[in-house]
Amino acid sequence: MPSVADPGQRPEALHDALKSLDRASQTPAKQRSVKVSGIVDVVCNHAFDHGLDEDALRRVTRIISKKSELDQTSITNLIKNLYPAQRVSADVVITMVGALGQGRGKPTPGTQNNLVRWLATVHEILEDPAVLSRLYGVLFGMLDMISIRTPLCHLLSLITRRKHVKPFRIQYLLEFSRSLGNEPALQGLLRIYKDYYPDIILGSTSTSRNSFAPQPDSEWRARLLSIQDRDAGAASSINVHNGFRVLRKAPKRVKSRLIPDVHTFYTNEASVTLEGIDSVDDFVEKLDRIDPPGQLISFLTDPLLQKYVELKPSPILERRIELWLSTCLEEHYNATKEGMVDSSALSEVLDGLLKHAQYTKKLLPIVETFLKEYLLIWDGVSDMDSILGLVSYIPIQPFQDAYTTFLQPIEQALTSRHDALLPFYTSLLRQWINHTSPQPTTHPIPALTGASQTALSSLVTHVSYLSTSLLLTYPLGAETPTASSILTFYEHLAASSTPYRIPILLPPTPLTSLLLLTPSPTTLSRTAGLIASYKTAFNKHPTPVRDFYPTPFIDTFNVLIRDMYNLLWISRALSTAKDDTTGRDKAIGLHCHPTLREALNDHLSAIVDDDDHPHDYAVHTAFGISHNAHLASLAAFVWKGIEEGEVVKGGYEREGVEWHVGPVSQRSLELLKRNGGVEVEWERYRVEVLRWLEARGLEGVKEFLWASSESLKRKYGE
Repeated sequence: MPSVADPGQRPEALHDALKSLDRASQTPAKQRSVKVSGIVDVVCNHAFDHGLDEDALRRVTRIISKKSELDQTSITNLIKNLYPAQRVSADVVITMVGALGQGRGKPTPGTQNNLVRWLATVHEILEDPAVLSRLYGVLFGMLDMISIRTPLCHLLSLITRRKHVKPFRIQYLLEFSRSLGNEPALQGLLRIYKDYYPDIILGSTSTSRNSFAPQPDSEWRARLLSIQDRDAGAASSINVHNGFRVLRKAPKRVKSRLIPDVHTFYTNEASVTLEGIDSVDDFVEKLDRIDPPGQLISFLTDPLLQKYVELKPSPILERRIELWLSTCLEEHYNATKEGMVDSSALSEVLDGLLKHAQYTKKLLPIVETFLKEYLLIWDGVSDMDSILGLVSYIPIQPFQDAYTTFLQPIEQALTSRHDALLPFYTSLLRQWINHTSPQPTTHPIPALTGASQTALSSLVTHVSYLSTSLLLTYPLGAETPTASSILTFYEHLAASSTPYRIPILLPPTPLTSLLLLTPSPTTLSRTAGLIASYKTAFNKHPTPVRDFYPTPFIDTFNVLIRDMYNLLWISRALSTAKDDTTGRDKAIGLHCHPTLREALNDHLSAIVDDDDHPHDYAVHTAFGISHNAHLASLAAFVWKGIEEGEVVKGGYEREGVEWHVGPVSQRSLELLKRNGGVEVEWERYRVEVLRWLEARGLEGVKEFLWASSESLKRKYGE
């Protein structure tokens, strides 16, 4: 018997396979001309690779939702590979629910079981989220079916809201539970009902792992997410909780949770509660009539309650939250001092407080008070991410006050975790920048006179000292991660510089010099790009700049620009110079002492090759684009491409042309031209290197040179 999956007989499109599948579902197996397994394979493979669009999903659903001539294995494979490419339409859900129950035209119990499981898996990505709610009565009425009761209880547990919990359903579940005994899935559904009306459903409902809906197959959900991500219009929420619906946590954590789920007690059928909200429109419409839940501390983990607390504040709500937190945090503080802390409970509270701070961009007063005391006994290890995250939200204040109260204890606790300090200070800088007060713009005033600007400046100065110390502490080659964290801090600072609000705060030149000489092309590029950002900030600043910043500050930056330009472009690395008129420094050679520079130059000049021929090495060229230890191999690769292109373009004989042996310099290019090699301008070669580096993510050197030299920028463009 031929198969449509065989070469040469595969359908040209999914449409053909679905037509064949529909015919096969109506044709007895012995009367078919093709193997149904081949058709199923085509549909399943397409669904796995690309997902099923709305029409294909609807057609497959209609086939599997009725009694047919397909074997159970084929139907099971189809359901297992039923990956929707977009959100699931309401008619597909209605078709599946209509397939449930008993009747001559209904699919087998095994198929019905799989259909209910599929609905529970995709209930978060329905096109109309309310469709299952409207079908709640139909689903509830099928609880007497043994074959689908377990997945049906799980599905009902996921979609049950207060409006569904009616007295007749409570009575039915209680009587049903007593008649069946301790059936796990039914007890789980009854537990959901009890959460809404604990005063009506008395006694305890025994639950187990099987009482709750199992977590969907992680591989299946991951595959579905990747399929839906391909469709820009499919706003997949398969792993994202609806922020306008009460959050129910995973059942495996029920026994270990300190922060409870949201529950509103002492309500009646006319009450409006958070548990009954399921959309943003519903929340906005009923905001003023919502009864607050029993334990407001749930707002630490529930997004909907968090919105409610923020949008409808009241002294009573604030006091209730403060009382719970003060009692809880004091207990944990005392337990930590005595070495008896429940780490999991404290972690849950701190994680919740951090989520709240991230949402509101501020700390609760009681949390700030707790941190002042807790940091003094903190071990620097437990809940590090949460603690550092919370402290990064302290309000902007005089730096010395913040350092004494919060920052110094953190630095002392993190003596063995310096890698966490700089990212923490970057987060703190970001928060302080967001809350920096603007200065008046009516007349120029010095940039560092406001309280906020002074606090920022002191913070940056402290981080500068810390960064320099860390770079000097680590052995050569091991400081690259530290250098990256330092650059991230200053990159954020430079990008945030705003006239009259965020002052231009420069890294000290010794720190910049260390970063420039760090053995990493990425660090070199980022450092050069950082200085280019500062140069751009100065260029965009209202003039005259000296009315806002002191002359020594501006002169220091100009010296740094000239040192870097000498280093990277005009072959005067580490040289010094003074202004003939004022006597001020024009270049300080990156703080390299003249005696050391001369010694380095003597050493480089004495280097010879294997045949005792001297190299053309000198300290003034050793840090340029083609000789730089971090860029030399990259520049050599670029030269090979340029040289090959010129040989082809000029029609040179490859055997007779003089090839450059490197490294490239202005003098070597002149000698190459005279000796029969290609003719390439020194500046053109270096610009090609800059562009090649830029195309590979090392654009900082080019950005610096373009920012520091208007002639280069005009000549070679962006």
